[in-house]
Amino acid sequence: MRRGLLSERRRRIRTGTVFILLTLLLLWGIWLEINAGYRKISPEEIWEILRGKGAEGVRYTLINLRLPRVFTSLLVGVGLAVSGCVIQGVSGNHMAEPGILGINAGAGLFVAGFLVFVPQSPVSLTVLLPLLAFAGSIAVAALDYRLALTRQGISPGRLLLMGVAVSTAVSSVTTILMLRLPDSNHAFVQKWLSGSIWGADWKNVRLLFYCLLILGLFVFYKSRTLNVLSLSDQTAAGLGADVPRQTVILLGAAVAMSGLCCAVGGGLSFVGLVCPHMARRLVGPNFRILVPAAVLTGAVLMTYSDMISRTLLSPNEIPVGIVAAVIGAPYFLYLLIKT
Repeated sequence: MRRGLLSERRRRIRTGTVFILLTLLLLWGIWLEINAGYRKISPEEIWEILRGKGAEGVRYTLINLRLPRVFTSLLVGVGLAVSGCVIQGVSGNHMAEPGILGINAGAGLFVAGFLVFVPQSPVSLTVLLPLLAFAGSIAVAALDYRLALTRQGISPGRLLLMGVAVSTAVSSVTTILMLRLPDSNHAFVQKWLSGSIWGADWKNVRLLFYCLLILGLFVFYKSRTLNVLSLSDQTAAGLGADVPRQTVILLGAAVAMSGLCCAVGGGLSFVGLVCPHMARRLVGPNFRILVPAAVLTGAVLMTYSDMISRTLLSPNEIPVGIVAAVIGAPYFLYLLIKT
């Protein structure tokens, strides 16, 4: 009994230490990204701006340019990490991630199709393209669900297989459409598909924050259900869970989160794959702890990835999805070798 209490205490101390270190890493990454540019901003200047003073140029740089980018990348990382965590938990497949359902492919298809068939839009692309990307993500996810639906209900394994097939077909159509694009639009779509934080303004920040807050709290509320669904279907049903209904609800929340993130961040599928693994390695498989840990790991990975993408080859910018993959891939390979 005493040994069990000591073990539980050590586990709590370890979990608390992990959360503190991840939070400190995140705060340091935010500070580095705020200063990722030719014009460095000192703590004194930030304090003056917070007091309503400070130079107008510095204020504009911080408030209108850098902070929206920082918060957008952070929120995109949070949404994709939690979405991947949910998909892996519901499907029981730790190699699953949002992109496997064709979410990125659907967004890319709608964006490329719009640029091909409506080259001169009367509406600002900054407003229109995120809406198109989100609509494409939801449309392909709905198609996956319809194709995977049988008389016995929905099977997560069948849904993932349908997602792979539909994603491959949609990506092929997108490639064909891209051949008709002029060079400038082709480069834009290609960069967007590789992952690019281009929708960085306060409107998108507010939209992402409120939507991800509601969906994230809902997922955390369902953490006990996720713990049950991560077992076999027979075990989960024996424990009283309505497996088909809860699967659809949680997958819907995951698709909504990843669709929102894809709308402003492009094809960042690797984040939703590796961050849940990192969090699970750090705090264990209990979703009540795993979901908050995934929030922090996703935010940390995307914050540092975005900072590196902006500064490594400055003034040119590397697609942030490539940087995130380069950072996360070595750890993921190590994880696969160890297991």
